[in-house]
Amino acid sequence: MFRKILVPIDVDRPVAAKQVYGYAAQIAKLADAEIKLVSVMPGFGMPIVASYVTDEVRRETMEHVEQALAEFVGENCDDSVTYQVRSGKNWRQIVKLADSWGADLIIVYHNRRREINEVFSHSCSDQVYRNASCSVLRLRGIRED
Repeated sequence: MFRKILVPIDVDRPVAAKQVYGYAAQIAKLADAEIKLVSVMPGFGMPIVASYVTDEVRRETMEHVEQALAEFVGENCDDSVTYQVRSGKNWRQIVKLADSWGADLIIVYHNRRREINEVFSHSCSDQVYRNASCSVLRLRGIRED
């Protein structure tokens, strides 16, 4: 059974985040598993973008995401849930954290309404599914509003 469940959430979509966490909490309860939430803020690695984004903006953005994630955990999760904020390409950071933490399940949600994302870069959930070394549960039908 699953012992470590990684749950990526988008702090800018709290309705969806709460639903995804709810499913993860149900699974974790059945398996007596740990949950770790992760939120990935965009990286600023592209040279054209990096040249316009100051270190102060990066720091402020990281602080904002960390605060939002801490508030989400405080309002919606039990005390055993841990969390982390990462920066970079979302699916890469999720897979990397899953590997380093030893996750045996990643629970992500997939939103088909973002067709443009599917065409050009594949969705985050698709990339996690393709690249993760552990099981991936892709939830569908999650409301974002």
